[in-house]
Amino acid sequence: MTDLSGKVALVTGAAGGIGAATAEVLAGYGAKVVIGDIQAEAAQATAERLGSNVSAVAYDASDVDSITSLVDAVVEQHGGLDILHNNAAITAAAWSRDTTLLDTEIDWYDRTMAVNLRSTFVLSKLAVPHMIRRGGGSIVNMASIAAFSGSPTLIAYGISKAGVAALTKYMAVQYGRNNVRTNCIAPGAVLTEQVLANVPGVEEGVLSTLPWIRGGVGKDMGNVVAFLSSKEGEYINGQVITVDGGSTAGVAAPKVELPAEHGVSA
Repeated sequence: MTDLSGKVALVTGAAGGIGAATAEVLAGYGAKVVIGDIQAEAAQATAERLGSNVSAVAYDASDVDSITSLVDAVVEQHGGLDILHNNAAITAAAWSRDTTLLDTEIDWYDRTMAVNLRSTFVLSKLAVPHMIRRGGGSIVNMASIAAFSGSPTLIAYGISKAGVAALTKYMAVQYGRNNVRTNCIAPGAVLTEQVLANVPGVEEGVLSTLPWIRGGVGKDMGNVVAFLSSKEGEYINGQVITVDGGSTAGVAAPKVELPAEHGVSA
């Protein structure tokens, strides 16, 4: 059984969506969780909703000094750090600005890299020494299936997430001998409130091709983060794990209706 009792976890971008769901899962398994987000009031409200094992710290993922203050606050509050989930990212809000090579503005590309990729690098750089001092730890980065194939839009997002996947492998190789494991989740479409609000018709579109019976939700990712950070997942290192309901396997075939001769008789 997954047990994270005594562990200190930092989840970024956790005022809502996948991050909040992951914080809830980790706290449910006994971890003390700090959620970091630029939305200070929303982060605090989420922490209060999730209970006494969860607290919030406001920070800006695009600012190195702010990231440093976040890690310092976690260590000061709890004495160390065992689990880091690098979840903060520019995602659904970018659909109107992050489009094609020719149409995406360079300043938006730079901001996407700062929030999605550089912040993962900086947070991990700051967290790893604390984990080594504690005897080890688990870092779970957040990529996307957008990292592994092209699409008509979201070029900056896809590039940033490909960088996160590469960073994961470098970190796993460089610090695995210190008992610091680094893995990465590559979600497919996750039907968070933000995605549903910003992408009209997304739920119907996902379900029309997904070879599974429902769309993804935040806790699907949180459960993987918890497993990767637990004793049960300790031999998994340097992996990019696709969590997408089978969307990258192919387009869904029609639902099979078994004829009577395939039934099971008593």
